[in-house]
Amino acid sequence: MDNQTRTTCAERLIALLLYSIAVAPSDHIYASALALPIALGVALRSDLLITLKRLIALNIFILVLAASLALEGQNDLALLVFARSNLILFVSLALFARADSLSVAAGFSRLRAPKKLVAALFFSAKIAHLLKAEFKRFKRALYLRGYKLKANMTSYRLIASFTGLLLIRCFDRAEALKKTMILRGFNGEIPTLNKPRLALASLAFAAIAALSFLPFFPLL
Repeated sequence: MDNQTRTTCAERLIALLLYSIAVAPSDHIYASALALPIALGVALRSDLLITLKRLIALNIFILVLAASLALEGQNDLALLVFARSNLILFVSLALFARADSLSVAAGFSRLRAPKKLVAALFFSAKIAHLLKAEFKRFKRALYLRGYKLKANMTSYRLIASFTGLLLIRCFDRAEALKKTMILRGFNGEIPTLNKPRLALASLAFAAIAALSFLPFFPLL
C-alpha cells in the first residue's frame, strides 16, 4: 500500500464509525444513507469490483439471517436487516479495500485508541497472514502431488492432520513473535514512521457519513 493511503485510515475509520452509528440502530433506511455508498462507488471506482466480490461472499451469512426472520413472518424486519447490513458492509469494504493491517493499526493509533488494542489488532493480522501463507503452501503441496480433496476418509484425515499442524505452527509462530518483540524492546506500542497528515478526501467521506443522521425520505 502506498504512503498516501496509509495516512487516510484514521479519517476513514471516523467515516465508518459515523455511518455505522447512524444506520445500524435506525428503524428505517433513509435516502440520506445512500449518499456515502454512492460517493464511495464514484470516488473509489477502481476498487469497486474487489468490494462487490467480497460483499457477495459475505452475503451468504446475511441471507441466512434474513431468511430466518422471513420464515418467522417478519418480512419487513428481514428486508431491513438485509439492506442495513449490506450498506454498512459495502461502506467498510470500500473504505478499506486496499488497506493492510499496519494501515488500520496506524489509523487506530492516530485516533488515540488504547495501545494494547492497536498492538492486538496488528499482531492478530500478522498471525492471520502467516496462517494464510501456510494454507497456500498446503494447497500447493497437494497440487504438486496430483491429489484432489474428495468426500472420503483419506481426505478427512488429511484435513484433520493439517488443521492440527496449523494450530501447532500458530502457537510456535506466536511464541517466536513474542520473543522477537521482547528482544527488540517492545513496550506495547506499535511505532510508525508516517507523520500524521490531514486527508481531505477521507474527511469528505466522514462529512458525507454525517448526512446519514438526517431522517429524510424513508425508503424502507
